Amino acid sequence: MLCRPQLASSDDRGGGRTPPKKILVKKILITILLSSLLLPFFAQAKTAVDKYPRTANYFLLSGSYLQNQSTLETLSTFDLLVLPAEAQIYNQTFFSQVRNLNPDIIILAYVPTISYNNQYWNDTLHKKLRSGIQSSWWLKDTGGNAVSIWSGTSALNLNSGWAEYLANYAATDVYGTGLWDGIFFDEVNDSAPVDGTATNLEWQNGYINILSKTRSKLGTQAVIITNGSSNSLFQPYVNGRMFESFPTPWESNGQWETVEKNYLDMEETVGYDPVFVINGNTDNTGNQTDYQLVRYGITSTLLGGGYFAFDYGTQSHAQTWTYDEYDAYLGQPKGEAEDLLNANNSQMTESVWARDFENGKVVVNATGQSQTVRLDGEYEKLHGSQDPDTNNGAIISHLTLASEDGVILLRPIEQIDNAVFQNGSFARVYDLDGATKRTGFFVYDSEYRGGQSIIRYNLDEDEALETVVANNTEVIIYDDDGKQQAAFCPYTEDYDLGINLSVGDIEGDGSVEIVTGTEYGAGPQLRIFNKDGVLIHPGFFAYDTAFRGGVHVALGDVNNDGNLEIIAGAGRSGGPHLRIFNKDGVLINPGFFAYNSAFRGGIYVATGDVDGDGETEIITGAGPGGGPHVRVFDQNGNLENEFFTGAISDTSGIKITVADIDNDGIDEIIGLSEDVFTMSNF
Repeated sequence: MLCRPQLASSDDRGGGRTPPKKILVKKILITILLSSLLLPFFAQAKTAVDKYPRTANYFLLSGSYLQNQSTLETLSTFDLLVLPAEAQIYNQTFFSQVRNLNPDIIILAYVPTISYNNQYWNDTLHKKLRSGIQSSWWLKDTGGNAVSIWSGTSALNLNSGWAEYLANYAATDVYGTGLWDGIFFDEVNDSAPVDGTATNLEWQNGYINILSKTRSKLGTQAVIITNGSSNSLFQPYVNGRMFESFPTPWESNGQWETVEKNYLDMEETVGYDPVFVINGNTDNTGNQTDYQLVRYGITSTLLGGGYFAFDYGTQSHAQTWTYDEYDAYLGQPKGEAEDLLNANNSQMTESVWARDFENGKVVVNATGQSQTVRLDGEYEKLHGSQDPDTNNGAIISHLTLASEDGVILLRPIEQIDNAVFQNGSFARVYDLDGATKRTGFFVYDSEYRGGQSIIRYNLDEDEALETVVANNTEVIIYDDDGKQQAAFCPYTEDYDLGINLSVGDIEGDGSVEIVTGTEYGAGPQLRIFNKDGVLIHPGFFAYDTAFRGGVHVALGDVNNDGNLEIIAGAGRSGGPHLRIFNKDGVLINPGFFAYNSAFRGGIYVATGDVDGDGETEIITGAGPGGGPHVRVFDQNGNLENEFFTGAISDTSGIKITVADIDNDGIDEIIGLSEDVFTMSNF
């Protein structure tokens, strides 16, 4: 069985759509306006080698559906799209808009190989296609009657001039527009229609004719995938195929182990870079909350390099559903799938299978009963909102999985790199919306004393991270082997009130600087040192010299000029005010009050791209006396979001730092609890 063509024009109605779970898009209206002016010609898209999971959407609607802003934003979060070819007529600007939001997205044109859709194809593209079809190309039965595979369609004979005509159409009229990354050929089957006159061998030769000629015309860089057959005769010409309704019931015996084996084997035998889509669905029930079915499909997909899609079923491919698992970041695979019940088995059988990744592991139970397995260490479950019984963030070393279920596990985070933290503090990790992103942990380096400010950062561009440690008086720099490189006292040897610091290349010369600030009891003086601790700027006062609350500091390019600015936040006893200076200490932005101006606990400051839009945000935490209140501002001081990390009645404030703690390209907001240690000095 193959999917019935569901090709809609701008006047069509139907197809479900749910709002996206989370959209990391800023200034979308401006983006759409600007992108609509661009010519639709793009470089070949390609998914990053470390992008796992990979997601796809088989979305067979165009016209008004693709003009919907919410649909555009959600579709941009997928790695691969299959869209009806007539989208190039009805929705030409969609391509530039969605690629502006996701430059790596792969977009394939849906092209049936047999059926001409008389019911829905009213666009100029398909009218042109129809005008060139010769009467002798229509498929006839033994009685000379026209054959229809699906209601409202007419079938064509692959053993006619149609095969070459279709290849020319796909290459010239579709791919030739520059809008697409390739072609998705549907209705590819090993057998001729039962009511036709062609033999199976003739039918297969017809597909070979289409695929080989299309590949010849499109070249090696285009993506060509099929839906419906794993025939080895087709594989030299394609990048892969879709396994629809996984585990595809019409694929051999329809068993998981058979379909999974075909998927993994074909990745090794196709003629071009593998691109496979594993399409799970609700079996036409619409039960989009069957999270176990989603997990089973996506973890089965992750045993290989394919893209996972989940939708309604063969009767409708028009959903924008997203799931907790889509946001996981596993990094690159570290090996092939392994049988956890039989370590000596390398054949795909009904068992419990696992695969390791840089940042985690996937486990899938393809057996008919619940299974409990021991893991090779501790792993962290996802934090999810859709199925919290499963995705609850628990740290586990054993796993029990129901029959036909799977799970994505992450390696626990144990340290923070490229951001300042207080040694021994408890770190809680949040996304832009304040949702828990990862399970909290104690960030502690036993080489240094509790309470000291630490940042691990590449100071000398040798790929290894050095460690910068600040106690009450001194800043000490250690190389990656723990050997002390330098030490300096930013505010004289007699100063013992504490040091705030931040690290980055504020000069724009490729060399890293260390910027220090004072703690409560001292004036709000910032000083700048090179990576060896040599003073290169005598410093400046971020606030009135008489103020004795100290000053917090962060670095970030908050005006998109390519240089890091110095963001200063008033310390305890000051108002919740921040200011922005350039590398020379010149005030370039008078700043703003992040909280009520009457508050006198000061603010903690950090910077990072926490919404994935490529721009740097300013993140603040209320100082002592305030609640655990985090706010996120854009570069102009406009509030983007805010949340509390604990009870509003708690008046301890919240110290924050920002880092891409899971290496997914989006910075996380990290709240640091400091009541678990006492500040120590050397």
